Amino acid sequence: MKKLRPRRSDKEEQNQQEQKETKEISGFRDYPLTVDKILTWASYAFPNNEIVYWPPGGSRASVTFSQFADRVRRVAAALMDLGLRSGKPWEFGSKIAVMEWDTLRYVDLFYAIPSIGSTLFTVNIRLAPHEVMYTMSIAKPDALVINIDDFEPFIKPILDNIKTIKLVIYMSDRSKGPSQDYGIKTVPYEELLKHEPLKEFPEIDERTPATMLFTSGTTGPPKGVYFTHRQLALHASSVTIALSYPPYNIGVKDVSMPLIPLFHVHGWGTPYVVMLSGTRKYVLPGRYDWGHILRLIHDEGVTYTGGVPTILYVLLTHPDSSKYDLRGLRFGNGGSAMPEGLYNAAKARGIIVASGYGMTETAPVLTMAYLRPEYLNWSEDEKKQLVLRTGLPIPLVQLRVVDEQDNDVPMDGKTIGELVVWSPWIAKEYLDDPEKTRNAWRNGWFHTGDVAVWFPDGYIFIVDRLKDVIKSGGEWISSVKLESIISTHPAVGEVAVIGVPHEKWGERPVAIVVPKPGERITEDEIRNYLMQFVGRGEIPKWWLPDKIIIVEAELPKTSTGKIDKKLLRDRFKDEFT
Repeated sequence: MKKLRPRRSDKEEQNQQEQKETKEISGFRDYPLTVDKILTWASYAFPNNEIVYWPPGGSRASVTFSQFADRVRRVAAALMDLGLRSGKPWEFGSKIAVMEWDTLRYVDLFYAIPSIGSTLFTVNIRLAPHEVMYTMSIAKPDALVINIDDFEPFIKPILDNIKTIKLVIYMSDRSKGPSQDYGIKTVPYEELLKHEPLKEFPEIDERTPATMLFTSGTTGPPKGVYFTHRQLALHASSVTIALSYPPYNIGVKDVSMPLIPLFHVHGWGTPYVVMLSGTRKYVLPGRYDWGHILRLIHDEGVTYTGGVPTILYVLLTHPDSSKYDLRGLRFGNGGSAMPEGLYNAAKARGIIVASGYGMTETAPVLTMAYLRPEYLNWSEDEKKQLVLRTGLPIPLVQLRVVDEQDNDVPMDGKTIGELVVWSPWIAKEYLDDPEKTRNAWRNGWFHTGDVAVWFPDGYIFIVDRLKDVIKSGGEWISSVKLESIISTHPAVGEVAVIGVPHEKWGERPVAIVVPKPGERITEDEIRNYLMQFVGRGEIPKWWLPDKIIIVEAELPKTSTGKIDKKLLRDRFKDEFT
């Protein structure tokens, strides 16, 4: 029998009508979390803060936050007039692929494209050409914005294969135009900047996809993910808060030049974070030239930078490095663990280093090695152990370290498990790959594929990627730990430890070592050095690499500047056969 709802009394009917009228009369207006709100606020609160664009071999250009907001409004209006359309909650509108270095134009687009409801597709220009084409084939962009100084050879192959593209916008630092007619509507970027600016950005739903990007493809073909306005706004706010904690201490007095390419996971959120943090100057170096970057650190007074460990290594070992005083520079490390030897070399130059962690799928930041108040008076050696860890979750992130049954492992700093996370800005899905999506999202938590230990105070340390951890005789060996120890040898410049197939043990560790410039080192010297750590109980003897290979050339890197262990495993896979 159908259960009837009780009839509402006349008084209840009257109250409901009064509430409805109150809502209509009050003029309440919802506030979607969209990236244009970041720009509007920052250009009002810090109108005279500065964005500097100074490419190698070029001249210095500068705009204030207020002038930058005007640029964005002009570009946004022009894109709308070119027919680019808005998306809907969790549904794409126009998708705009961008191939560019770290330029002022690129930062324009980080705001202008999402602010009209379209989606910014940041193309990883360090991928191999066939991988770039692969990502394009999945993304199916409607328009292409491209730096023709360096990437014009890509245009024809892209247009020949990606038939969804109906518009090309070209950019140049050399007042260069296309070398041929591509048979498609082609517009110079400078024309966009001449457009009458938008008075108001259109109101769009905060769940509209704002950006699209792809993983670097170290474990297979690149995987596509996308992020909504709400996700990006919350991520940027949380990172800004965490960066204000020691030892980062980023605020309104700082000059920021992060060395994370803008095509790589939003440059770790930099275009939005610099606005929210009130950074007095944001420096964009164009295409990375390390001598030029060292000069910019000096001439622009850069106080904060960051990137993968390889970038710090290059800054310290570049032939021009000794010309510059780097004392007080703060370096935010991410992408892979900071080797202790590199940390020591940076500290000797007066650089303050602290680590963090994230993934392409997480927009990217999840943790940072900030210091709790009770640790501020610790000795430098004690603090070092904390800032070299992967850190604590930044605001709004929850994490656990779990076993194969998704049960929490003990918080003892020893028991290894997989890191699983939950936060507002984790990608909802992989593009066109429901199987990978299901595998990553299990039991309501995102499984990172990273192996970690959990300390009693809540800090975590990433021991390895699941794909990189060495499985020997049924036990795990941390390549990260071995690399960190070997890196402390005074003659070691770079090091990678990989697992190589072994008939008896399944896998055994092999270390590939690059000496510092002008240094010589032997396998026996490295082995004897490692025995000191065995004697002190820091690593078990069975962890010692079965082979130590000394090479003179620098180690191969991925498109994001990390050591390419996949390539090394392929190269040395027959060492024990």
